[in-house]
Amino acid sequence: MNLEKILPINSKRREFVKNIYLKVKGNKTSEEIKYEKWIKENEPNREELEKQRNTKFAINPKISIVVPLYNTPEKFLDELVNSLKKQTYPNWELCLADGSLEPIKYIDKYLKDKRIKYSIIGENKGISGNTNEALKLATGDFIGLLDHDDLLPIFSLYEVVKAINENNGVEFIYTDEDRLEDFTNPRYGVFFKPDFSPYTLNSANYICHFSILKKELMDKLGGFRSEYDGSQDFDIVARASEETKNIVHIPKVLYHWRVHQNSTAGNSDSKPYAFEVGKKVIKDHIKRMYNTEVEVLDGLTPGSYEVKYKVKEKPKVSILLDIEGLKEQQAKEILKEVKKSTYTNYEIISISEENILNLENNIKPAKHKFKTYNEAIKSINGEYFIIFDKNLLAIDKEDYIQDLLGICQDENVAVVGTKLYNEQNLVEHSGIIIGMNGIGDFIYKNAPKNIGTYMQRLLIIHNVTCAYIKYTMISKKAYEEVNGFDEMEKGLNASIDFCLKQIENKKQIVLNPTIAIKVKKLSDIEKQNEEEFIKKWKNQYEIGDKFFSPNLSKKDTGVSFNIK
Repeated sequence: MNLEKILPINSKRREFVKNIYLKVKGNKTSEEIKYEKWIKENEPNREELEKQRNTKFAINPKISIVVPLYNTPEKFLDELVNSLKKQTYPNWELCLADGSLEPIKYIDKYLKDKRIKYSIIGENKGISGNTNEALKLATGDFIGLLDHDDLLPIFSLYEVVKAINENNGVEFIYTDEDRLEDFTNPRYGVFFKPDFSPYTLNSANYICHFSILKKELMDKLGGFRSEYDGSQDFDIVARASEETKNIVHIPKVLYHWRVHQNSTAGNSDSKPYAFEVGKKVIKDHIKRMYNTEVEVLDGLTPGSYEVKYKVKEKPKVSILLDIEGLKEQQAKEILKEVKKSTYTNYEIISISEENILNLENNIKPAKHKFKTYNEAIKSINGEYFIIFDKNLLAIDKEDYIQDLLGICQDENVAVVGTKLYNEQNLVEHSGIIIGMNGIGDFIYKNAPKNIGTYMQRLLIIHNVTCAYIKYTMISKKAYEEVNGFDEMEKGLNASIDFCLKQIENKKQIVLNPTIAIKVKKLSDIEKQNEEEFIKKWKNQYEIGDKFFSPNLSKKDTGVSFNIK
């Protein structure tokens, strides 16, 4: 039997069989092995840890770690305290507030360390009330938020203080995380987060743990609110993001989320009420931030949400149909899909020399052949526009205009992209990662269109750096602010170029994959003069894609660890 023919090296089939073999044998899976390799390549060794201990920072803030207790198992608190005592940065305090009916009998062994403070509440005030009691003990410059079953790697606070020294005025810091049962078991389930992503946060609490807030910011927020118990951490993160723009993400795993039966890390059914409270957090946050009403529905995975942003007033939307070269029947099929819309205040502009749709209602025929999209856009009356071309096959939702417009009306947003899939139900577009496979590439290209993916990127509304400029809603005002499309850029370059101009203009690019559109395979996405293009956008390529972790590979559109 030729094994390499049946299971080719580096094939998905071989990987699948290997994982089954390892599980049956009781050894580590391929994913665990890869993560272990990433840890070895990226986390400090003994020599580096010693160097951290000897580092003299210009700013040496005290970090107050705030932990509410309630019937906390001794093992959990032992491991939490030990993880703090071993920190390579020593200027911390641990603030424990105990809501148990009886005080912890084993607490005295910790209190020998003067950095550890303990108060007895005398009653269980709930997670928010107990945390607020712990906050009363805090005297530090920054507040670190932990649960009683959490663990920190010993270099965690060093990296936090390093970020404080490197980012003048920072008020809110969050980090990457993974999961473990205890230190005797391998870590897994790593979550490499994007930099601050407002629309992603509106769809799920991706920030979660480990969060560190400046004491003045926490005071301004007034602590935790009991009416949000279950999603109180989501509420505090959302409100903090409203009060400050000085938010820093540290792309390092500085927090271990312990998995056990009573934690949401181990069992999403342990706190089902938390997901309902999460909907209230989102509604209230968006109302405060954007003065916009939203409908919040359950997402396809626990802790994620489908958010429908309500349209304000009823602005006109222009739909440009690039149907040059099509026969009348083909053009009418495309028009039928476009006119599915339940939104009525739109105009349709036919970009075709023959004006094959000029007898249809609501169609504004081209007076002559437009040489460029820029020329066509000059003729529109809408405040927002969408370009459809001859690749369109089907639009899955009748309310597609509303679902794009509700987001695009945010003056901070320039572009709202959609999920495109082909006749095989495989993804064609769900956002572009700059620097992936050259100037950029389509994430999850050729994946099944509705699979659960990393951060659920195919299922929830989220921030991206770039999106394909067709099948996308664009604010005409934002378009004009950057002088439209660069007519010298072709193929994929044109989309990346336009979006990077918007990023430099401090606008957001948002991807709404709940709008799924069937297309023929995209034909105008070839990359042009990549080396020259990267030089043109040198600054942006040096910054990298802020919504795609540097810990993930730029060679794999399916997402994998960035390891050697």
